[in-house]
Amino acid sequence: MATTPTGKSPKPPAARRRPAGVMGSVLKAFEVLEVFERKWRPLGVTELARETGQPKSSLHRVLSTLVHAGVLEQNEQGLYRLTLKLWRIGSLALAEVDLVQVAFPFLEDLCRATDETIHLAVLEPGGGVVYLSKVESPRSIRVQTQVGRITPSWCTATGRVLLAHDPNLCGRVLAGPMARLTPDTETDPERLRRIIDKVAGDGVAVTKGENNPEMGGIAAPIRDHTGNVVAALGLGVPAFRMDAALIERCSGQVVQAAAEISRALNYQAGDENPV
Repeated sequence: MATTPTGKSPKPPAARRRPAGVMGSVLKAFEVLEVFERKWRPLGVTELARETGQPKSSLHRVLSTLVHAGVLEQNEQGLYRLTLKLWRIGSLALAEVDLVQVAFPFLEDLCRATDETIHLAVLEPGGGVVYLSKVESPRSIRVQTQVGRITPSWCTATGRVLLAHDPNLCGRVLAGPMARLTPDTETDPERLRRIIDKVAGDGVAVTKGENNPEMGGIAAPIRDHTGNVVAALGLGVPAFRMDAALIERCSGQVVQAAAEISRALNYQAGDENPV
């Protein structure tokens, strides 16, 4: 490693030019992971310290944290190696990029057909719903949401569709604390179980005023080529516009658009996996 005129090793570039608000400990963890990207083999503390420029004292803490997080493991020789956890996370990211690219034209078409805001949503491991993409309604009064933000699953249409096809996560969500976000939020586990079971049978979910008193939603499942439900297509609508006629009309449109996205993902009817 190069040294300064004083004989001391220089700090890594990230440490010299760290922007405000950036956590040095996280950067140090990524410096370690990037060494494995270059070396592709188990590594010891001495080599990792040389490659990263981190003191062994602090490097041990970084390595212990990464092992605890399940990103690294130690073999019998005491060397560190990557686990498959990062690969699994990266694979999900790639899959979601493909999903967004395939689905987005259908989101645009559904928005034009309904004049309402359209979402593409998935479950995150903690049981919340994350919007991967959306097309906003052109109307001045419309549902306001944020891509990337986690919202509750038990009280949203997209969430209930996804929980209906993930029994394990559904069980954990219904067994956990569920906040009453509005006077209409259903939080009773038994009643929610019946509602979600009905969603699984009907192929569509409808909520109104449960996550936000001024908003409602309609959602349907999207399947991939294996028959698994990989996302939900949702329509968000202001509660004051959400009458019976809109629900009947838009439910069919949402279900049809979700089926079209599924076909674009090479799903064929009859390939469904049992839940």
